[in-house]
Amino acid sequence: MNGSGALIAFGGYTVLVFLLAVLSNRAAKGKEFAGEYFLGSRSFGVWAFALTFAATNASGGTFVGFPALIYSHGWTLALWIAGFMIMPLVSMAMIGKRLNQISRKSGAITIPEVLRDRFASPAVGLTATSLLVFFMFFYLAAQFKAGGKILSTLLSNDPIFQRAVSGISRLTADIPWVNQADPDYLLCLLCFSVAVIVYVVYGGFRAVVWTDVMQGIVMFVGVLVMLGMALYQVGGMASATRQLAEMTPPEKGTAILSINVAATQERVIPKAAWIRQDDQAYRLAQRAVIAAGANESNIIDVLKITTPAEIERITSSESVSGVTLRVTKMVPYAYGAGRRGSYTSNPGPDSQSSLGFLAIGTAFSFFVFWPFAATGQPSNMLRLMAFKDTKTLRYSVLTVSVYYSVIYFCLVIVFCCGRVLMSGMEVDPDRTMPDLASRLATNAGTPWLAGLLVAAPFAAVMSSVDSLLLM
Repeated sequence: MNGSGALIAFGGYTVLVFLLAVLSNRAAKGKEFAGEYFLGSRSFGVWAFALTFAATNASGGTFVGFPALIYSHGWTLALWIAGFMIMPLVSMAMIGKRLNQISRKSGAITIPEVLRDRFASPAVGLTATSLLVFFMFFYLAAQFKAGGKILSTLLSNDPIFQRAVSGISRLTADIPWVNQADPDYLLCLLCFSVAVIVYVVYGGFRAVVWTDVMQGIVMFVGVLVMLGMALYQVGGMASATRQLAEMTPPEKGTAILSINVAATQERVIPKAAWIRQDDQAYRLAQRAVIAAGANESNIIDVLKITTPAEIERITSSESVSGVTLRVTKMVPYAYGAGRRGSYTSNPGPDSQSSLGFLAIGTAFSFFVFWPFAATGQPSNMLRLMAFKDTKTLRYSVLTVSVYYSVIYFCLVIVFCCGRVLMSGMEVDPDRTMPDLASRLATNAGTPWLAGLLVAAPFAAVMSSVDSLLLM
């Protein structure tokens, strides 16, 4: 992502997060420590409760995973996401009032304590704690990964960041397993982890809620801004749908890159680089290395674009020069290969399943599954212990329902437009959101806006991680 303006805008957002942590720490002074630190003294009103509940659920899956799936499979993801729009009606209304009452009567401040007191069994509490620690590890790992991906996109072209990446690369070169990861991702993962842990530990639950409120607003505004920009840049909804209907899924395969003269020193062609040859366009799904003294790379994974309009959009200036690509294997999609309209119809294209991505029956199952699954999510239940009164709960159910309906419906439209604006993101679909934010801001001539747009998915990830760290 280019432009110091984007970094400044994003930096300003980060400073606000830490400022809220400081203010919340001061607000907690003089209050009972455990109840204040872990539940904010159970005093949150409608907006604080509604936005912290909404922001916590809108995790890296919402702004990293869903965009990747929408980009890869098209309109059919609307059926997948629909269940989230009614989730608050089920999750908050079903157990919110009862859970809040039980936790207040028993004085419990964590979910394992509620279960222990409710069933009068320390074994139940210990079992709940063990399950939380085990399963939340995997959930947190995905959130930290998303945070690292978003930061690496934002900082990718910054000279200071590149020097730091070189240092990380040297430090990890001899460490097994770690040296297999991209050094820029490792550095961003470290920075993200330290930042979140510091403000959560310092500010406690009140800091988490206050930052969730800010992050919820950032997410909401960011999605609406992206919606307007995306529709404008593709020429409107009708134009986006028409162009999407003309697209055919890419092909995945392997290839070898070669140069005419043996390299005098190691040459690295980065992941996601474009190669245009023989009226075809290929994108590298992993980096290629041509060793010193050699003129061929190792076998690498590549993506071949099949839609003529997309191929024409890849200019010679984007293509790596002086390199020839030789395909060793190319496999079409199992469903949707060569078929126009696959991105605008159910079940959507799929590279592995001949049945497509999401059949109607499966979509209905997800519609039922998501609301009830979210009801038992520990971070949600913790928030249901912290609202002020029943009136707060009633208004919050309506608020969060409207919030989710806007967010998720807009996301489907934005990233279907993103499929039209950007090609070949299948090589690294998790970067679809930050890359599209950068593309939209750059096309609009406002690169500084990219920092604020990237803050939306970053806020989603932070709001989920900080909530889970306090469990």
